Amino acid sequence: MWKRATLICTLVCFGLAGCQKKSSSETQIPPEEINRKNPIDSSPSSIAEGQRLYHATDCAMCHGKEGEGKGVLAKDISMNIHDWRDPAALAHFTDGELFYIIVKGKGRMPGYEGRETPEQVWQMIAYLHSMRGTGSSPKS
Repeated sequence: MWKRATLICTLVCFGLAGCQKKSSSETQIPPEEINRKNPIDSSPSSIAEGQRLYHATDCAMCHGKEGEGKGVLAKDISMNIHDWRDPAALAHFTDGELFYIIVKGKGRMPGYEGRETPEQVWQMIAYLHSMRGTGSSPKS
């Protein structure tokens, strides 16, 4: 328990948990970004690389190992995160919006600009799409 609390405090202190609230102007996604299309073909290799990156970065800590939105950090700081396995969750976002949010951050999620290349971000988005329908029944 003590190790877990220390890990959480460390992540928060270094900004990896993204616990600082961003202003509403920082979460406004420009229209040209919303309409961006994923230039990476969704193939077994791009999905596999997206999966590797998802687990190698901080994604699974909040979004869960399987994209269920129940990662260790999300539970510990009471974050309500999308279940990416639920097709309805992804239906609310264009690929451009997902790209922008991953790169720039939104709410308590930090941006990963400079930590991941654009190609890597697009691969993670391909992986998110591959999660659809892999979990239990969608939440009501």
